Amino acid sequence: MDNLQVNQFSYNFDNGAVTSAQVGLYGSNTPDGEYINASIRVKQADLPEGKSFMQVAMADMVTIARQKLSKDTAIKAEEAKDAQ
Repeated sequence: MDNLQVNQFSYNFDNGAVTSAQVGLYGSNTPDGEYINASIRVKQADLPEGKSFMQVAMADMVTIARQKLSKDTAIKAEEAKDAQ
């Protein structure tokens, strides 16, 4: 499912400071009827070192969210072995 689309983007604040960004991603594979709908939180620790949320472009945060989704949903070798 290579065609993930952004369907939501928002900043989260605490006392006027941006603490994270929430990125909604949606994708579907119409012939199979499979789909994914995810909400990924981009935290300060996910940003390039020394950068704030106001210094990182939205497109870059979407890329970070896609990478986090990929990492979080990847089947680890141990999990695959346990499932057999």
